[in-house]
Amino acid sequence: MPLLQRYFWTQAFWPTVLALAALALLALLTQSLQTLDLIVENRQSALTFLKITVLALPQLIGIILPLAVFMAALYALNRLNGDSEVIVAKAAGASPWQIASPLVRLGVMAMIVHLLITLFVQPASFRQMRVEVFKVRTDLASQLVQAGSFVTPSRNLTLYASEIGAGNTLQDIIIHDERDPSDVITHTAKTGEVQRTPNGAALLLRDGAVQKRLPDGSLDVIQFEDYRLDMSEAFAFDTRMRLKPSDLYLGELLRPDANSFLPEPRRREYAAEGHARLSAPLYNVALIMLALCFMIRGEHRRMGYGRRIVFCAAIGFAIRIFGFTATSAAESNMSANIVQYLIPAVVILACGAYLLRRKRFTAYGAKRRAEAYIAGVAAKRTAAGTA
Repeated sequence: MPLLQRYFWTQAFWPTVLALAALALLALLTQSLQTLDLIVENRQSALTFLKITVLALPQLIGIILPLAVFMAALYALNRLNGDSEVIVAKAAGASPWQIASPLVRLGVMAMIVHLLITLFVQPASFRQMRVEVFKVRTDLASQLVQAGSFVTPSRNLTLYASEIGAGNTLQDIIIHDERDPSDVITHTAKTGEVQRTPNGAALLLRDGAVQKRLPDGSLDVIQFEDYRLDMSEAFAFDTRMRLKPSDLYLGELLRPDANSFLPEPRRREYAAEGHARLSAPLYNVALIMLALCFMIRGEHRRMGYGRRIVFCAAIGFAIRIFGFTATSAAESNMSANIVQYLIPAVVILACGAYLLRRKRFTAYGAKRRAEAYIAGVAAKRTAAGTA
């Protein structure tokens, strides 16, 4: 029997890996479209795009892992039934639970991996991703200047730079400032550097000149080696990086710092996210046990299990959607957090009771017809014996 169980476990494990890889790739493609807009708008490199996309992967895996396990279990059980391997195992004396236990162990392993991802890997990766996104959104050079083009970051202010190098350095700079009609100034410089200030940004220009037209129509030109031009009025940004609930660890979600003075809606949001991190891994076991109930118990179908699979898949996806709905509801009502645990727990207990039940559930109509048939046969035999 251990050899048979090991075989069943192997038949379910590799489809799980393939399903997880396929769904993760699909989720990455979807995520990359959002990241691509951010990268293109801020003119960042392909390496930045790849880094942000990969850092989003742990959360995507946490979302799709229960579904991957569920789909792999349905596939493996359907193949084992189609090859009559489950029937052979039953004929050899294996109980439904002995057949089901390898897949339940797979679900438990997936649950542990899922828990580690949601509690440790996801917050760490999302914090790093938040840092990268913050750098992109506050990249001063990309926000202020477009290489080789005249841009207008604010009204009556025009900037030009031929190149944008590493470290926010600019080449061949022209700045035409008409914000004060009575004091129109043009700055030119060979090189420059974009710097952050508490209020926004500044340009440190080198080897250039300031040109200003005087009231008599003449042009006043002043040469300089270093000149600092305040651009705060034209470009201001939030210098503080703010973390979202997905970036926080479990302790920070369920027991936020008392000195943070979080409003009550934010506390409910944190609590909902924390309980979702703990309850979501339970769906790995719940959905596998649901698949086992449909594919292990019941009569053998020579014509296939297509109808059962469709019905089981619909129920499984509905259960997971109910879980997401409970998480959303808990953000406005903290008492709904218990529902996040009840949904997978009820599925696990109900399916476990059904798998351990010695007698199969029988539809009432079928049972009644069977009893009527047996009674009829008995009556005929009695009548034949009397005659």
